[in-house]
Formats: sequence, structure tokens, C-alpha cells
Amino acid sequence: MKKLLLTSLIFILIINGIKAEQTKVFSIGPYLGYKAGVSAINTPLGRKNGLSFNNIPDFGVCSYFPLSKNENIGFKFDISYSSYSYMMISAHKDKTEYKLSHNYLSFAPNFYFNNFLLGFSYLVPLNSEVEGSDIKTKIQNNALELKIGYEFPIYVDNSGELNGFVSGGYFLSGVYNNFPKNDPLKSLLPADEKVTNIHNPRIASIQIGFNFMFNLIEKPKPEIPEDIY
Repeated sequence: MKKLLLTSLIFILIINGIKAEQTKVFSIGPYLGYKAGVSAINTPLGRKNGLSFNNIPDFGVCSYFPLSKNENIGFKFDISYSSYSYMMISAHKDKTEYKLSHNYLSFAPNFYFNNFLLGFSYLVPLNSEVEGSDIKTKIQNNALELKIGYEFPIYVDNSGELNGFVSGGYFLSGVYNNFPKNDPLKSLLPADEKVTNIHNPRIASIQIGFNFMFNLIEKPKPEIPEDIY
């Protein structure tokens, strides 16, 4: 996870050095992102948390609604097919790893202020699996995820802009409902103590990606100050 965070920081600094800051306008466009995740909840004895990289990228549509004509303050809304994964590792000598993957339909409103994003995602489970075996969606919660991010322009012209972004998220609720009963690992990786809902996984993730925002209205031309003699 530390290596991924360091890579993300270097990525921001390099791209940020070539960005061209302009006032954003009402726009919409596709995005693509790649994510890694880990369960941020203490595991029961016999299990350990591990970092997992998603098999497929997130993809969707994002839109931007400006709240100011002169400042980059606005509201962003994304709809996407969003994937999350995390690893559970045996704490015994075998150290067997089990990858759990979850795919959601995501609705994500965000407040945008000078490249920074703060908001949440409402996640509706679509399909999930553990090591190739399906996990029933009926045992999973609709999840609420807190999100924070940074977006930076890479290329800007009159038609729109190509942006890179880095974002982090944290589930405010557990992945499963009635977790002790619906624990998908209870037969694959039995715990060495009683499992309770405090062990219900909550995924923390980091994502790197790109979007291209097509301007739906023309950007205002910069004002040229009158010469004073």
C-alpha cells in the first residue's frame, strides 16, 4: 500500500507541473480508473488482511456543474461500474491467500474545489466472488463510501479537457449483512475465535485514473484589461 501511495504522489507532482489551470464549465464525459483495496477492519484470530489489486478497471460517466463563473468551485456526479477487492490471508503456517472481489453500481456526488474532491458513493452490489466462487448479492449490504480525491488537467482546449485523478475511499458500513452468518470465508478460512459483526470487512481503497470532460457550453474568453494612460 505504501508503494502505491508513493507512486500516486509522484504521479500527481509530475503531471501537476504541466497543467494549465482554467475555469471549468458545465461538462460531461467518460472516465476509467484502476483500484487497489484492503479491508481496514481488524480480523478475527487466524486471519490477516492483505492488499489486492482489481482484475478490471472502473468505468463510467462523470459530469461537472459549476457553482461559480470565476472560480473552480462546483459539483461533480459520477455513475459507474465500480470494482473493489481485498485479500484475506491465513495467519497459520500455510499463509493461504483468498481474494474477494465485489462489483457495484456506483452513484457518487462530490463537491469540487480547486482540483480537490470530497463526497461519497452509494454502492449497489451487482456481483461478487471469492476465488472464482460466486457470493450471493442478497447477503451484501448497499454500501456507503466516503471519498476524497485530487484531479488535475493534463490537456485543455476549447472542446474539453483530459484530466488525471487520484482518489481514496473508505466504506462507512460493512460489506455483508448479518456478517457472522453470511461470512463467505467461514468454511474456507475458519477463524480461531468467535466472529462478530465488528469483523465485517470495510474496504479502504486508492484509485488512479483519467477522464475526458467535453464542454457543453463555451468557455468564457479571458478579459483583456484596458490600457491606462
